[in-house]
Amino acid sequence: MDLHVLEHLQEVLTESLARTAMMLPLLFVVLLVVEAVSHTTASSKVSRAFSQPFVGPLAAAILGLIPQCGFSVAATTLFLEGMIPLGSLIAAYISTSDEALPVMLADRATLPWVLPLLLTKLVWGTVVGICTNAGLLLRSTQAAETNAGLSRIRPQCSCNSCRAGRPGALGIVSHALSRALRTAAMVFVLSAVLNLIGHVAQGRVYTVLSRRGVLQPVVAAVVGLIPSCATSVALAEGFRAGILSFPSVVSGLSANSGLGLLILVKEAENKAEVITAVALLLFAAVVAGLLGSIIFPGGYVSTG
Repeated sequence: MDLHVLEHLQEVLTESLARTAMMLPLLFVVLLVVEAVSHTTASSKVSRAFSQPFVGPLAAAILGLIPQCGFSVAATTLFLEGMIPLGSLIAAYISTSDEALPVMLADRATLPWVLPLLLTKLVWGTVVGICTNAGLLLRSTQAAETNAGLSRIRPQCSCNSCRAGRPGALGIVSHALSRALRTAAMVFVLSAVLNLIGHVAQGRVYTVLSRRGVLQPVVAAVVGLIPSCATSVALAEGFRAGILSFPSVVSGLSANSGLGLLILVKEAENKAEVITAVALLLFAAVVAGLLGSIIFPGGYVSTG
């Protein structure tokens, strides 16, 4: 095997292992809370609290700003468990910046753009999340069966742990730990594969993204949709080098939801819901980039 490929492989495996290890504690805590809540009489009240169609997206977007891939995974887990609505999930995905934020913070040329990026993603994620929930709520009011319509906003937990009896504390902890370890193993394997592809194809990514104009935010959104840290780093580096405009990096990073999208695609039973989430995320990212191109027509970073 080529030495260059082996170096990339070692780097990717190290990165993926480190990211998975950072994600695991948060994922375990989230699953532990889910397990504990699902076996209490207050589960419906907690579910309704998490499912607030307007406050939920704001809270999700704020948490998504923290540069740790575990938060997008946590939001996905809560969504799959029926504890947050689709709008809150999309809000968390849009606000997530994954590995791009540390890259931009470390360079003087991109440092002044960090705060505008965070504020843009926070506001846009919240707006899209609220609009998504409002649309689903409107659909629910027009549905023939109210309960069936409301389940799209406040889906009820249907996991195996909810249908089972009420285990003791040790059972809850062991089940949460088992699920966290299985999820982490899956994330490690999938992210390692995608990151390796991303590292090898990084030069081609820059070639694709180098076309300036109206199409650049669209291309950036499509590239950003790939759930890999290499993608978010490539977007940040492209912005630093002056290849990408600020609207394009907003578009790309709005679509880049970290590892959460991997969990959603792999674990969701309703694949139509996955397609809807991905389509909404991509559409919102493209719109953000196109609107930004109007507001910041010359938003390129100087490399001098």
